[in-house]
Formats: sequence, C-alpha cells, structure tokens
Amino acid sequence: MRNKKNLKVHFIGIGGIGMSSLALFLLKNNYQVSGSDIGNDPSIYKLKKNGCVFFNKHSNENITDQNLIIYSSAIKSNNPEILQAKNKNIEILKRGEALGFFTKKMKNITVSGCHGKSTTTSMTHLLVKNTGNDSTAFIGALDRKLNSNFYSGGSNLCIIEGDESDNSFNKINSYISVVTNIDNDHLDFYKTQKNLLEAFRTFILKTKKKAIVNNDCKLTRKLLKSIKTNKLIKFGQFHIKENDYSFEIIENKSGFDIRLYKREKDLGIFKSKLYGEYNAYNLVASIIVALELGINSSDLRANTKKCLAPRRRFETILKNKELTIIDDYAHHPAAIKAIRKTIEKNFENQNIVLIFQPHRFSRTKILLKDFVEELSKWKKIYMVDIYSAFERTKIDADSLYKKIKLNKVDITYFSNKNSLVKKIISDISKKNYTIITMGAGDIRNVGLAIKKQTQ
Repeated sequence: MRNKKNLKVHFIGIGGIGMSSLALFLLKNNYQVSGSDIGNDPSIYKLKKNGCVFFNKHSNENITDQNLIIYSSAIKSNNPEILQAKNKNIEILKRGEALGFFTKKMKNITVSGCHGKSTTTSMTHLLVKNTGNDSTAFIGALDRKLNSNFYSGGSNLCIIEGDESDNSFNKINSYISVVTNIDNDHLDFYKTQKNLLEAFRTFILKTKKKAIVNNDCKLTRKLLKSIKTNKLIKFGQFHIKENDYSFEIIENKSGFDIRLYKREKDLGIFKSKLYGEYNAYNLVASIIVALELGINSSDLRANTKKCLAPRRRFETILKNKELTIIDDYAHHPAAIKAIRKTIEKNFENQNIVLIFQPHRFSRTKILLKDFVEELSKWKKIYMVDIYSAFERTKIDADSLYKKIKLNKVDITYFSNKNSLVKKIISDISKKNYTIITMGAGDIRNVGLAIKKQTQ
C-alpha cells in the first residue's frame, strides 16, 4: 500500500520540527496529508497553506479513511488516534521509519552527531545548492536563509539531518554519511555508551559511498578502532597523519576563516562569518561533503562566507550599545561548554548573564554531575524549571540549582518567567550587558520578552 501515490497520510504531532518537514515533503509530492497537534507551532500555518488538513486536538474522530499514520517520538501508545488506527488496521510508522521509506530512492547525504548536525545540514545544503545542485533538505531547525526546516529541490540529491536520539538515523539509506561528533547523550534510550557507539557503528558501515567523521572527537576515535572499512574519510585539526582532510582556524574580529588541506594539498582559505571552534568543525564537514560530491573548491570558497547557523544556534536577537541578547539551543554540558568558550573569546569586558532552561528530566538526572561541573564555570546564572519535552517522570531543577549554588556561583532560580524578565530589565543599568538564553525548550521567549520591553 505504501507505494501508491494516492496515499492519504495522517501525522500525529505534525507541528514538530521533524514531522513538519516530512509532511511538507509529502505535500510537495502531491500526497494527501492531514495532521493533528495540541501545540501552536509556527509550522502549522505553512502546512495549512500547502494544503494540509489540520486538527488542533488529538481525537479518534481524526482517523477516517487514511492509509498511513506517522507519529512522532512524543506520542504515547495510548494516544486516541494511535488506538483508532490500530482498530482500523491502518499501517502505523514512526517518523524515522517513514522518512527512510519516502527517501529510499534518493541520493541521501545524512548528517548525524550529538552536536552540530542541524548547523552542518543547513550549511551543507547551502553550499551544494549554491553551486548548482538543487537538493532537497530536511533540517532539524529553521534555516535562516530559507526561513524553513525544509526545501524541495529539483534533483534526486537529498540532505537529511539524521536523528541519532532513537536510532532512527539507521532507517535512512545513506549515500554519504557525516558524524559531527559522539557524546554521552540519549542514554535514556541507549542505556549504555556501548549501545550508543554500536548505533553509530551501524550508521557508518551501512553507508553506500563515504562516511565523513570528526577524528578529533574522543568517542568517535574510540569507535573507529573497531571499524575496518575503506569508506571512512577522517577530518580534524589534530592527528594529521591519520586524516584525509586537516584544517587550521584563522581567527579574526568577525569570527574565523578556515585553511583546509586534503592530505598534503592546500585547498586554500575558506572565509566565514561564524563564531566558535565547534562551528569550524561543522563548516569543514559541510565543505568535505561538497568536495566528495565533486564540487570545485574554488566554487565553495566563493560561498562559505554566506553560510549561517540556523535559528537558535548562537543567534543574536538584539544588539545595541547597552545590551546584546544571544539565543542558543545548547542543552548538553558539552554544548554549553562550547558556547562558554566562544563567549569568553569573543565577548571580553562584557557583563555576561546566562539564562538556562534544563531540557528533559532524564537528561538532567543522567548528566547531573556534568551539568554542575560546567554551569559552575559561569559567573552569573538565572535558571528556570526543566522543560519536560513530554516526559512524565519528574524531577525538578532544585537539585541542580543547589549543587551549583554550593560552588559559590551567583545563581538565582525563577519558577515564573515573567518575574525573571522583570528582574533582568531592572538589572540592565550598565553598558556591555550580554544575555544568553540557553536550552532546547521555550527559553527563547524570555529573550524575546526582554527585547520587546527594552526597545
């Protein structure tokens, strides 16, 4: 049944970043699409504009004559639409399975990794598209050039952000794969680091042509010791004798540029407007993908300066003489550390304030020690409660807050975001004040509220 173009497809939780991009893909390919969501995501308007039938609540009445049901990882097994679909014997797929099915005949470049995959996917698409390859793209964030998480291309080439969090990246047939890095994350799903590494091992080995991997990442290097394949392309700043591509970071006032080498061959300087060492790795991975697709290095050098990180990736939402507000998606200790280092290097003599929202009860509990260690290195923190992301097992932010407080950090906890906004505004009495809103939940809204009330 799934191979018929007249499929009627229903999405449960259609507003999510991954679900909405797949729904847009099907709409662009003339499938009949409906979907439900209890949220009010901005993507809903775009879906409706493209012909999606939308329901603003989950109900068994939403399931009528559809042939296929696609659901997000946030949807529970007792969802009324899931139950109704089972009663009607309608085929049900998780989003990752559906993405793999509908793209299986495409030439897929799949980007995965615990950090940086949205940025790398976005920049890879820009470089490939701007050099004459009109590729489709599924991006796990809003691309600032496209103002969308999806682009419908005119060729068979497809750039996909692969989700490693639940092993769904292994549902995709990858022509080229990218591993930006591996970190101790998603252990609520994988349970052990060994299982996490095994998922990435499968991801690399099932790749058809080449697997591009960050050879400076400790866990990636650990994994590569157990992999023997001629598909590997290693890159990094260090371990140069092992690398297929090596690079140097050239820092400047507006961020950094990259000098890239393929073995001993100097490929020249690739200019950028990006900040942060972590973004150097993201940009280099994107360049290597394009080079391996046969794109000329001179064409790439003409386009790297156009690369931007997506929304919520070190995004400046306000900048004036008195105040700078930066919003970032970082929600893992390693990502928080990367942002701190970037701030310390590029925002000297500024009064730095971190507004942090922990993400998921499970992550906070499993990585509590690492969160405490990293957050204790920030001078001033305002913390709000944990963003649950639909998890039911509850712990509050109190244990994290208290452990950081014991390290004599200037940290204040706010249970009410409106009170936090008022406090911040009353504190802004001196110049060079920089606020970073950080987390994978809705903490960006605090930064936007501060922006609105200070203009």
